[in-house]
Amino acid sequence: MSIVAISETAGSLGNEIGRRLAETLGWSFADREIIAKAAERSGADIAEVRHGAEEKPSLWERLTDSQHRYRTFVEASVFDLASRDNIVLAGLASALMLRGVRHVLRARTNASEHERAYRLQQQQGLTAEAALDLVRHSDRERAARVKFLYQVDVDDPLLYDLVLNTDRMSVERGARLLREAVEDERFQPSPESRADLADRNTTIQAKALFLANPVLADTTLSLLCRQGQVSVAGIVRSIEERRTAEEVLRSVPGVTAVVNEIAISSPTRGRP
Repeated sequence: MSIVAISETAGSLGNEIGRRLAETLGWSFADREIIAKAAERSGADIAEVRHGAEEKPSLWERLTDSQHRYRTFVEASVFDLASRDNIVLAGLASALMLRGVRHVLRARTNASEHERAYRLQQQQGLTAEAALDLVRHSDRERAARVKFLYQVDVDDPLLYDLVLNTDRMSVERGARLLREAVEDERFQPSPESRADLADRNTTIQAKALFLANPVLADTTLSLLCRQGQVSVAGIVRSIEERRTAEEVLRSVPGVTAVVNEIAISSPTRGRP
């Protein structure tokens, strides 16, 4: 079958629709476990990774690489799950991360502020004012994070294959609409799209392993994967870093060959 990635606004029933869709199809469903897997990979606290994935970046974060680091670990979790096929992924910009994969159905759920606030008010026991503030705060935070990390407007309908207004839509109806869409021939995997996803997954898994490795964490290396063959290039400071990079790549599932084009920098010599 295929993969469904859902982007939602707070209170728009995206998670509920995704869960129901997965149940009817007999597929897996993932939302918060994506964060848990990313935290495990990075060695960071779950709350810290969640902030890096969902909330507006601070000025300091904009000036450092910390948030792009968390982005890599979250993307590695998303691609790892997506590569298993027959899965519904909800939230955490998974629809944007997977937008280059042909057989992924990318959906967006939204609704009016007041309808979403009312739902959150009922679910969480909030006052009407607090629920509306929560909706507006969540919208601002997520939009700013996506703009910072992906340079796109998360509300742009052209980023998605299907946009659902859930103001007057039930969870059941939303799940039926997504099921009808994902059964379309255009969202069925082909050998080419499966191979493309495999190569993308291999690349992002390697990037995450580089970041997690203390020898390679500060290096800047470029990767290209085609049918399991990975080419790596860049400049490192020592033979150890070059050797470690190749060893890490050979440990990535799916890698069949490594072309190591890494150069070792020469120490700068002062003038006599």
